[in-house]
Amino acid sequence: MIQLGSIIKVTDKTCVVLAQCIKIPGPKKKKIAYIGDIILVSVQWISPRKFALLKARLQKKFFKGSLHRGLVIRSKVNFKRSSGIYIKFGENTVVLVTKNVVPVSNRVYGPVLRELCMRWPSLGCVSSYII
Repeated sequence: MIQLGSIIKVTDKTCVVLAQCIKIPGPKKKKIAYIGDIILVSVQWISPRKFALLKARLQKKFFKGSLHRGLVIRSKVNFKRSSGIYIKFGENTVVLVTKNVVPVSNRVYGPVLRELCMRWPSLGCVSSYII
């Protein structure tokens, strides 16, 4: 469950480490984002080591305060599968994506749900661990 103002970890190969939720697009009554929702995030902290290794064209995109779309891939709230099993993660995480919900980086760290990979195949291609 991610609300406006929540600080979220970014788990992809970009240099961004922490981001803050700025907006949750959708109906006006929607104030909470769950797994699989797209949100608007602002970059809060960048890893200097990873930033030095980035290509020059990507260094121009990622800086503190820049706005990006993020896809929520893990949440502390229970996620119910169709078989009745509940899955709960220990942290809230996001992957930075484009308008077409294609990940910006070529690697996603940590587990990704199978339902997300079926909904967006481009996310499944870059994820390292699917559950």
